[in-house]
Amino acid sequence: MTSPPIPTAMVVAGVALWLGGPAPARASGGERISALAAGAHTFFALRGNTVVTFDASGRELARCARFEAAPLERPARAAATNVDAEEALRLAGLPDDDLDSVEAEDAIADEGLAPARRARPTPAAAVVVRAIAASSAADDVWIATSAGLFRGRGGGCARVALSHRDTVAVAAAGDAVAVATADLLWRADGDGPFRIAAGLTARPRALAIVDERHTLVATDDAVVEIGPHGIARTVLDHGSDALAVCGGDALALASDGAWTWTADAQPQRLGDRPPARRLICGDVRGARFVAAGDGVFVSADGGSWREQPAGRAVTAAVAVGGRIWVATGDDLIPLGDSPVPATPTSRVAAAPSPLPALPTRRLTGAALPWPQLTVVFSGHRTPTRDGWSLVVLIGFHLGRSPVSGAERRHLAAELLRRDAELAAQEMELSVTAADDPSRNARLRALRQEREALR
Repeated sequence: MTSPPIPTAMVVAGVALWLGGPAPARASGGERISALAAGAHTFFALRGNTVVTFDASGRELARCARFEAAPLERPARAAATNVDAEEALRLAGLPDDDLDSVEAEDAIADEGLAPARRARPTPAAAVVVRAIAASSAADDVWIATSAGLFRGRGGGCARVALSHRDTVAVAAAGDAVAVATADLLWRADGDGPFRIAAGLTARPRALAIVDERHTLVATDDAVVEIGPHGIARTVLDHGSDALAVCGGDALALASDGAWTWTADAQPQRLGDRPPARRLICGDVRGARFVAAGDGVFVSADGGSWREQPAGRAVTAAVAVGGRIWVATGDDLIPLGDSPVPATPTSRVAAAPSPLPALPTRRLTGAALPWPQLTVVFSGHRTPTRDGWSLVVLIGFHLGRSPVSGAERRHLAAELLRRDAELAAQEMELSVTAADDPSRNARLRALRQEREALR
């Protein structure tokens, strides 16, 4: 029997589809994109639970579907025995001609003569992708999952370390990779193995590699720098959820603003943080830092931010090939092609200008018990001589200081908390209608209160 001929139109369509090459990035897979990472010439997207690879022009190259739901596990059938069905029923105290009751089916199944009522298959534990990272030095993607660390290369994914460990964060820079579980930080340099760098006291929210010896870990409580031999240095004593290192300059988005530092220098508050949850190093068209969240925000120094039109909330951003790509829901679009917001520009207030950092150093610094100095200069005259005397009195306060160091630090923390709260209200009001009189009055009051704190 011969097969029917295939229509010529179908053959042409199939060849055209095969020759068409990768699909454009706008061909959405219908699942939300939750993370992006940039390599040397490609970038990667976490769409659903699948890692997809794109070239610099946004065309899909490959995808790693290894982390999709695993097939259902079915129970094995029991081995058969030499006991027949009627004997099995008699041994169970049931009539030997009753083959249809539930009790009879169970007795026969216990002897392996017939399958019991079909058991529901149980799903195998699926591997869940937690985070992805890539380095501009290569086109590999590092994938932190609930079952260890994987590396994606050429569309394939293979586990490389920390088998069966729940990894929650990963970062890559140069030839270094850092990955964290809830209580341990691991790091590998070059082609070396992953070794424990330090123990963690809190679950990490973000990681960033500073150089060949130092790694930043951000938690809900602090930002800590892990150095050689596991030596930890607390950089910020309050939490952060977004980190980036550009050319040795570190930037963290904390609850009370944007902070920056270099090497071992003390961090400085640059101003208010943008309403964003992700932070990357851009270095594209003057956008050294790019933040993604309620919109897309770019900055040259981390202190002054400029919002770019994105139309809706942005889940992630990436810079590759001189272009910034953003993920909005299930769409992946270049920043220059982002749709213009539907709200007229004349009705949207400009973002409030950042204020200088609060002068809290005088409160957190050490308070010395300065002595009280008294100088008495007097002259003396007697019948035989004239003279002068100089008396110096130095007094120390031995009583209790009216304000302790702990109280001063508490006051500084309260000032920072209050300023961050006012800044959040100011940012929220800045996206409402600009011609609302009550809104303008509240904005002026908030700005005056923040200036008074300084």
